[in-house]
Amino acid sequence: MAIHRRLSPLEFAVGSGILVVSVLAAATASYLSVQQPTLTDGRVLVYPVVWSTAAVAAAVWVSRTVRVRPRRWLGAAVGVGYTVALLWLSGTLGASAGMPTSQLELALPGWGPILLYDNGLLSLAIVPFELVAYLCLGYIVAVLISAAASARTAALGMASCVSCAAPLLLAVAGLFGGTQATTIVASAGYDLATVILLVTFGLLVRAARKTIAPCEIPTGQGDAS
Repeated sequence: MAIHRRLSPLEFAVGSGILVVSVLAAATASYLSVQQPTLTDGRVLVYPVVWSTAAVAAAVWVSRTVRVRPRRWLGAAVGVGYTVALLWLSGTLGASAGMPTSQLELALPGWGPILLYDNGLLSLAIVPFELVAYLCLGYIVAVLISAAASARTAALGMASCVSCAAPLLLAVAGLFGGTQATTIVASAGYDLATVILLVTFGLLVRAARKTIAPCEIPTGQGDAS
């Protein structure tokens, strides 16, 4: 008889990370072979992979690890508010510039396709790998709040991503200056933003470990006959 072993949270996280890397690598290879763009800085290929992989792997690990969530509605409310704040601070979501527009621009996978949208009330400037990171941060905060109702967890991620906001805003603005401007801005700001983001995910994962620690039951204590 076949025995099916459940994958551990770490195995799920690693598998998810490998899937993200594989998809981005295949898409990037196809884009480079078809478009043949001129790259002046190889780091523009690295940022989307690092951000997306770290974000997805951390979110999957936390989701599979923190299973007891008694305050789901509180977590959802805080998570949504937190995500909207991140989108606003980073410039992904903002007030309308007064000129309704809808534009989709091709770019390197992860950086693009870039969505620029303005409906006269709100504006969007979506860079895919940034959006993935923000959504994963919001999801992790929602899970941890629903499990422990810890305001410190939300404050931790918010403080870290405020530090990311300035270089990310510059990077989005650089998209309007062409490939060279984008590369210069990315080189100046994304190195620091990437380090801060990785530290943020690391601290949130650590917070998840502390959240589940009191709930662990030593083996053998549940057997009473």
